Amino acid sequence: MTAIGDTPRIVYLPLEKLDKCSQCDVISALRLCSSCSERIYCSVQCQQLDWPAHKGKCGKTDKIELASFYPLLACLVEKSHIHPDKPVHPAFLHEIVNNPNPNCPPVNFPFDDWAGKPVILGDPISSPPGTEEWWPTTTPTVRSKLLRRIFREGYVLPILTAVCIALLAEMYTTTSGSSAVGDSKQRRARLRYMSSPIADFGVAVGSARVMNQDKFAYFRLSDGTLIRGQDPDQHYWIYFTTVRGEEIILDCAMFTFNMCVMVNGIQHYLPQLAPISSFAPAFFRDRVFRRDTPELHTERKRLSVLRNKAFHHAVKNSRHSFSEEDMKTFCTFMEDLSGKSCMLKEKELLTTYALSNCNVISATLEDRRWIRFPLTPEMAIEQDPGESVGGPEDGSEEWFEYMKKWKKLKKAGKVGDQSLGQAFQAWKQQWSKLKKTSGRR
Repeated sequence: MTAIGDTPRIVYLPLEKLDKCSQCDVISALRLCSSCSERIYCSVQCQQLDWPAHKGKCGKTDKIELASFYPLLACLVEKSHIHPDKPVHPAFLHEIVNNPNPNCPPVNFPFDDWAGKPVILGDPISSPPGTEEWWPTTTPTVRSKLLRRIFREGYVLPILTAVCIALLAEMYTTTSGSSAVGDSKQRRARLRYMSSPIADFGVAVGSARVMNQDKFAYFRLSDGTLIRGQDPDQHYWIYFTTVRGEEIILDCAMFTFNMCVMVNGIQHYLPQLAPISSFAPAFFRDRVFRRDTPELHTERKRLSVLRNKAFHHAVKNSRHSFSEEDMKTFCTFMEDLSGKSCMLKEKELLTTYALSNCNVISATLEDRRWIRFPLTPEMAIEQDPGESVGGPEDGSEEWFEYMKKWKKLKKAGKVGDQSLGQAFQAWKQQWSKLKKTSGRR
């Protein structure tokens, strides 16, 4: 979904906010152009008066619903984790000699400011992780769950940055009408949420509300080395904001912390991934989740990708590769968010992931594959063996009664900022009580 040949790509920014009429500057009764959603009007008369100026930029626009498109982005994250260039986790190279999951309590490590479930690593192994040699003291089901939690750990920032770069390069360089380069039949593609166009997206950093029992710490017996697991206080997610100021979060990094909300039916989005996995972790916090559940994220900083002028320059000639200067731009972005220098491996992975993601999103838009995505993605919650989060039909009334109570308190204004942590702790306690029921997805 790009201009023809090697013509430089231009980023076409969507509206930033719904502020005033494009013709008369009135700020009330505003509506978007129904064709392109790129102009704002207060009346039919104003739209008609503006048409001579607007018709050259107005054109066919694929308005892609974020709520049905985000599973593809989650699949790109999953694809990045299984990429052969991602370094092998140290825990996959040694035998696990204790029982870290699901019943081992967290430990405070006196020689490091870290608390979590210890994963004690013994002798090196010759067979792949997930085998009985890797963790001989448990069942295949439990072994598989731990393997996938560790497998999805690490390199979150370059993975998410690469997803956002691909969105910018492949979707927001599309245009239509007389402004299209060499192709008047080209269609513009833009994300929206409900009736509102997406005005911005990028990566945010902050903390996720995670209990110590859901964190890992890897202890190597051979030399007494402690390796911290993924840090919930240095957590990353993708944010989207609409032209009306509504915010949506896509968090694909919570599986490691045993919050296993998943998108099912990967074959709809990325068929080549389906033989490897049926699920992709994705916590899509939209209007419904925001209304019905406690907040899980505390943001410290965010950086836009869509409205980053340096990124616009970087994707200009990025059909087949990124220049060294482009990579400096991307590394600066990651360093600004993380507060630390970009490692060489992060830089290499970002390049690989971004180009791969560009190919996937480009093909999805060119073939209009997204129109076959389910309007409502199928979700699943994977629990540890023996756990369940069911509904009233299987006796799990307590969880739903608690959430109803929490929603009433929030509506009455009795759940303030200082009580969110307490609400989350209570939420986790209620979740834990459900572990006594029979296990299922």
